[in-house]
This record gives sequence, C-alpha cells and structure tokens, in this order.
Amino acid sequence: MRVIAVYLLIFLRIIDGFAQTKPIPTIHTKQNFLIMYLDGERDKLNGINQTLNPFSYNFGLTKPSVPFRLVSEKDSISMFIRYGETTDFRVIREGKGDTLLCHFTSHEFVKAAVFTDTYKKANEGKTVVEIPETYELFNIVVALTEYGKTEAVYKKTDYYQSMMQQFTPYKNHPAVRTLDSLLAKSGDSYHPLKMDSYAYWFEGDQIRKGGIYDRVSWGDINELTPYVPLLEQFAKQSGFRAFYQKNNQYYQSLILDFQKNVDVAAMKIWLEKQFPATHYSAVKVIFSPLVGWNQSANHFSDNGFTEAQMHINFPFIGQKSQPAAIARGQRMTIAFTELNHSYLNPEADKYDESISAAFGDLSKWTTPNTPSLSYGNALSCFEEYMNYALVTLLYYDLFDTETAEKLRLSTENGMVQNRGFRKFREFDQELLRLYKTRKPGQTVADLYPAIIAWSAKQ
Repeated sequence: MRVIAVYLLIFLRIIDGFAQTKPIPTIHTKQNFLIMYLDGERDKLNGINQTLNPFSYNFGLTKPSVPFRLVSEKDSISMFIRYGETTDFRVIREGKGDTLLCHFTSHEFVKAAVFTDTYKKANEGKTVVEIPETYELFNIVVALTEYGKTEAVYKKTDYYQSMMQQFTPYKNHPAVRTLDSLLAKSGDSYHPLKMDSYAYWFEGDQIRKGGIYDRVSWGDINELTPYVPLLEQFAKQSGFRAFYQKNNQYYQSLILDFQKNVDVAAMKIWLEKQFPATHYSAVKVIFSPLVGWNQSANHFSDNGFTEAQMHINFPFIGQKSQPAAIARGQRMTIAFTELNHSYLNPEADKYDESISAAFGDLSKWTTPNTPSLSYGNALSCFEEYMNYALVTLLYYDLFDTETAEKLRLSTENGMVQNRGFRKFREFDQELLRLYKTRKPGQTVADLYPAIIAWSAKQ
C-alpha cells in the first residue's frame, strides 16, 4: 500500500505540473485594435499598440461569471471572467514586435451615478460651474509632486504662490509621495484620479462619497478610492479646509467670470441643434485654477436624466492682449472642445467601420513625436479631427467673418504645427465647405458620411 501511495503522489505531482504549465491563451494581430465580446455584447479594445505592458483591467459585471471572447483579423480566443479571479491572456503585437500580457478581473457592477428625483428637479436644464473642495485638494497634492513641476499645473497666479507657500512644508507627506509614484509610472493616470475626486466630499474632517457618483472617470471603479485615507490625512495635517475657505472669494470670482464670458448654455443649444439625436438634461463644468491642461469629459445617464461633464482648466488666456471678440473665441474653445465630445462621439460610433477604413493608416493623419500620436486608433483620431473642426463651425455661426477667419487660422495652425495632426487644415476646410453648402434642414450629424468619404480619398 505504501508503494501505491508513493506512485499516486508522484502521479498527482505530474498532473499538477501539467496544470501549472497550461498555456496562456494567445491572440495575434497586426492591427491596433481587437473585437471584444463580453457576455455576448460586442465592443472594441482600441489602442493595443499603445497599451502599457502588462495591462490590467477590472470589469464591473452584473453576473459572477461571463464568457469573454477576443477576435482579431487572424484568430480568436475564448475564456471566462469571474468575480475574484484573474483571467490572463497574451496579445502578440505583430505591428509592434512584442507580446502584451493582459490580466482581467471583475467585480459586481455599481452604477457610476444615481440621479434621484430630487437631484433631477434641482438640476434639470442647468449649467453648473464648480471648483469643488475635494477636487481642489487633489490638485494641490498634485502640484507638490514632480508631475506638478510641468505645465500640467498652472503657475502664473498669486493663488499658486500662496498655495505653495502654505503646502510646500508637506511635500514629503505620504499622500504626495504616493501620487508622485503613480504619476511617475504613467501621466495618463492623472485624468481618472482627478475626475474621480469629484465623487467625494468633506463631512467634517472626513472624506466621504457624495451619494451621487460612485466614480466620474471612464472605468468601472473609482481610481482614487485607495488613496482617500491619505488625502484625508493630508487635509487634516496641512490645514487644507481653512485654506479653501480663505480662498473661497477667489474661487467665486473665477466662477462668475467663467459664467459671464464663456456661454456654455449657448454651446449646448448649438450642439443639440447639430446633433439632434443627443440631449443632456444638465451640464457641469468642473475646474481648478491649478489645472494647466489635460482636459477631459464624460457623461452619465440614470432615472431618465442625462448629464454631461467637462473637466477643464480655467481660460486665463487672451484676456488682455487680444481684441475682445478674439479673446472671447479663445476662451470658449477650451470648454467647447470638451463639451462637444459628448455629442460628436456617439455619432461617430455609428460609423465605426467606415471611419476605421478611412483613418486606418494613422501615419497619414498624425506626426511622429507629437501629441497627435496619443490618439492611437482610427476612431479616436477621427473624433479629435472633428472636435476642433466643430470649433470652426461654431465660430462661423457666432462671429463676424473677419473674426471667424482669424480664429479658424489660429486653430488650424495649432492643430498642425503644435499638435501634429498633419491633415487637419484640409479636413477643417472641407467640413466648413460642407457645412456652408449643406441642404436646408441638414445638420452636422448629417454630414458625417460626406466627411468620412472625403477622408477615405486622402
């Protein structure tokens, strides 16, 4: 019996060895995207070649186990994603010449936003402009990091100087060191962390979820949640809440200036006329005087209520040196180019396949070593071309011809020379031509097939 037991033990170890060396599912692609089926629903996994290696993602699922399938132009793989388990697979990135290792996990789905009837009644039809307290706390901590030494933080104000005077003694606080480490690994983490801070508010000295948003950025989890205790500790030790109250008058002056000079309500009216399939019950503009760039946007829907959010920098630009009309246009651009994504993107999704064909060779549309390369797939590149081309159309409708032309030239120069969108000038002028010669009753949404067809010929 002992001999049998020994042989059985050896056999089980051999079997276990085979189980441990089970090959990881692998898919091959030369393209920059994969088709993804999660519980039967089709979506795109874009920007494969720009994805950091290894890549991890946590899905919010309504069931504890769902089938998951990836399809490329060459092959496909199938597996399951389950609560509390990690699903691993590899992508052979033939276009890049390496292998991407992916780790997918999941958790129970939680709505990003819950809009109660009371919230709906209070916000229906409104444009809200805010400098939230927890949002400002996050941006102050960022300003103390190495990332904060870049132009991501706006430094040309007395406010910045007074902020640094108060909080520099806390630059080695664990909250600062932790965010510094996260931002050093990837500057792209700034967007979701900053946006997700809006889900929180102060309750005394404690930071709590505000009861409306679980998260504000685009993922299935609030990226800031693990670091909230550190931010709470920083706020207590540094006297942040007293500083925020002391500067409340300054914050209100910026909000009033924005409301007076940047007519977001007029932008919304224009966009909903041009994209009649899309409507938002309310719009929120969220900013900090410390944000230098890195604007972002998102939108939410619940209980028959839709909300578009813009997370932007305050438009300090052009207030003194430019003619009033030019300054007005420049100051509107920052907000408009975030708000319009909530309209133009849903429309672009309808033409995903034709856009992928027209913008398939991104080297024709972007320039190496420029910001344009961050738009690493056909859809996002097209959307950014449309984003700033819509600015030209708005100028055409709002301003006199001379002002509109000056603003158009400035936009085109910035997009081509500074950002590297090599064909933007031609794209912009073609969309303007289509807009000027459109048939009665036609909208910008109606012009999508024509501008995509033009793009395909380039």
